[in-house]
Amino acid sequence: MFDRRALATLSATLACSTLARARAWPSHSIRLIVPYPPGGATDTLSRPYAERMRTLLGQPLVIENRGGAATSIGMEAAARAAPDGYTLIINADNIAYFPLLYRRLPYDLWRDFAVISNIAETPLVLGINPRVPAANLAEFVALLRREPDRYSFANPSLGAPHHLGFELFAREANVRMLQVQYRGGGPALNDVLAGHVHLGVFSLGAVTQHFQTGTLRPLAILSARRSAAMPDIPTTAELGLPRVLSSINFMLFAPSATPREVLAELNTATVEALADPALHETLTRAGFEVASSTPEQAAARLRAERERWEPILAGLNLNLE
Repeated sequence: MFDRRALATLSATLACSTLARARAWPSHSIRLIVPYPPGGATDTLSRPYAERMRTLLGQPLVIENRGGAATSIGMEAAARAAPDGYTLIINADNIAYFPLLYRRLPYDLWRDFAVISNIAETPLVLGINPRVPAANLAEFVALLRREPDRYSFANPSLGAPHHLGFELFAREANVRMLQVQYRGGGPALNDVLAGHVHLGVFSLGAVTQHFQTGTLRPLAILSARRSAAMPDIPTTAELGLPRVLSSINFMLFAPSATPREVLAELNTATVEALADPALHETLTRAGFEVASSTPEQAAARLRAERERWEPILAGLNLNLE
């Protein structure tokens, strides 16, 4: 039979120990893996977010760019890291459907990771070279129907949200275009700007400056609502294509065995960081829509992302290495 006083003492000791561990974290810098090369949208988002988190946690978040292999290099590094709260990774929610795309992945999203929070979303936008004789989406669709297969789409990566957003557009608008494959968004954008390819699907933050200078013409944001960063661009929903929706939602992850109290503290700090007006303004200007969440909401978003794109991917029959 248990001694109640001894049991109470043991419970109190364990509670104090847990609290002490939580308060002891973080005692040094935290590695924040960005599984893309420097300069991309994830990098643009991560740096001001990391600076605000440094203020809240009292320790720096040191960004480590580990790009390549459709983010698998960075994800594998994070999955194999010690689950002590000192390795985090930011990635987009499209990794939820990667098991439908790739034959082999060196990690399992649900087994190896705990999702902490949403951070921000960036809408995708249809943009054309201004020499294309179409002033808006309706004129562009009419042009494609009159001259099928004459115009081309710059595909930055098979299975990326940009590619899937284009496939939705082509299906719902009942148009055909040639597809030109690229290895990344930068080369794809450069060829659309140069007029070698006619259409691209881009993250809004990557092309805002080109829209402002007229070197790229916006047709529509693939969203149900307009962007605060560029409110004059209409949405596909407004223009009669309500199912043509595609965006990139960025989330914070940690190795799955990270202590629960540390994950909770990271979520609390992230919510507070994203509520900061200065950070909010910085990210909005860069084309992001700030959106923190509970871990449960973020996990639900991942599941919904996989379910939403599964029939589209089945129709495309992509099977990537």
